[in-house]
Amino acid sequence: MKLFQIGVFVVAILFLGCSEDVKSKRIDNKLQSKEKDSISTIAGLPWHSDLESAFSLASKENKNVIVMVGEESCRFCKKMKEKTLIDVRIQKKLNNYILVSLKRSDKKSIKYISEFDGNIPSFFFMKSNKEMIEPVVGYFKPDDFLQYIEEIEE
Repeated sequence: MKLFQIGVFVVAILFLGCSEDVKSKRIDNKLQSKEKDSISTIAGLPWHSDLESAFSLASKENKNVIVMVGEESCRFCKKMKEKTLIDVRIQKKLNNYILVSLKRSDKKSIKYISEFDGNIPSFFFMKSNKEMIEPVVGYFKPDDFLQYIEEIEE
């Protein structure tokens, strides 16, 4: 009988130890997936979805930030991504920024962009200290958006 109790005790210890490892791995996987979720690729470039981490990175890398606000269902947002942001000249310029993509429906993040008036697509050129450089609203053809970026950089 004692041998049976010892066996049960050993099995219980092993089971509890394994379940803690499994729980730990699940938590690690959730954290990693959240980190992966915070960066997406739009037009071949990395776009953050978390403002705080983006501004922190911008400070470390001494870069300005571009925040794009849109929605998946927005026809002009799609057009901006598929026709304008894909342009090689614009991508070259955008590589000099920390890029952030927010959804208009994400009220929690949007409240930090006080200049946002609800129109999409909207782009906010900002310094790493969150100071607004220039907002721009609407769809732009590649040449027009490139000219706009170059004017801001002057």
